[in-house]
Amino acid sequence: MNREQRRKMIKAATKNGVNKEHAKAYAEISKGTGVHTKAKVFEEDDKLMLDIAAIKARKNYPVMNPKYKEFVETSEGKIFTAHKENTNMISLKEEPQWLFWSGDLIKVNDD
Repeated sequence: MNREQRRKMIKAATKNGVNKEHAKAYAEISKGTGVHTKAKVFEEDDKLMLDIAAIKARKNYPVMNPKYKEFVETSEGKIFTAHKENTNMISLKEEPQWLFWSGDLIKVNDD
């Protein structure tokens, strides 16, 4: 993503109600990832899992924080509870230090 694309993405996100700092953070995270997942809609307290394949497919995954990578790699099959930080930015109630793009999460059916 070049500078113009980054600015355009941040402007569009803030226009749609995303906190500017969250939009900047996501722009930085997605910079050079090569993989963009479509946003998904989650509600507070939805049960969800990480889309580990999508996260690991990103070009920048090898250089991400080792603690983050360890968390992702040890979370296969684990179910978490959503906390909406913003429309498309979700933290996990069980692990609040990590912030996820909604497209990197999978909703778990309640049935």
